[in-house]
Amino acid sequence: MERDFVDDVLDQWRAQRPDLDPAPLSVLARLTRIARRVTRRLDETLKGYGVLHADLDILATLRRAGAPYELTLSEIARWMLAGNSTMTSRLDRLVAAGLVDRKQNPANRRTALIRLTPAGLALVDEAVAVELAEQEKLVSGLSGEDQRELADLLRRLCRSMGEIPD
Repeated sequence: MERDFVDDVLDQWRAQRPDLDPAPLSVLARLTRIARRVTRRLDETLKGYGVLHADLDILATLRRAGAPYELTLSEIARWMLAGNSTMTSRLDRLVAAGLVDRKQNPANRRTALIRLTPAGLALVDEAVAVELAEQEKLVSGLSGEDQRELADLLRRLCRSMGEIPD
């Protein structure tokens, strides 16, 4: 197997701190590097839509909820593994862009309901297809069987960590 940057990092730690086992980095450092690369690539892919991957993630969460494409801030934050304060700034951008509306929840006046606008619905339906095509390119270096195996391993890793807030 060809060496990569993480192998060099592991070697450096082994040389500098032989009392430590850097083995977990072999997985987690690669996951971190992959996540950063994926985010950069998807942000670039979505540039023409005027949204970032994180923005599309919110729009897609609302879209997957089904008509009327509406959720509370807390529900969206839970799906996104993000805090309400992080979500508020992202939602402010989407409201300003006319992609979502925010209104007071009549069932609980202390919470807000976030709903896709018609423009948001049109954008998410088009952009998610483009993003999924880009994601397909990103994993094309793995066979279908390898992708399923990796997905299974990552699912097991996620479950072993439990629910971890962002």
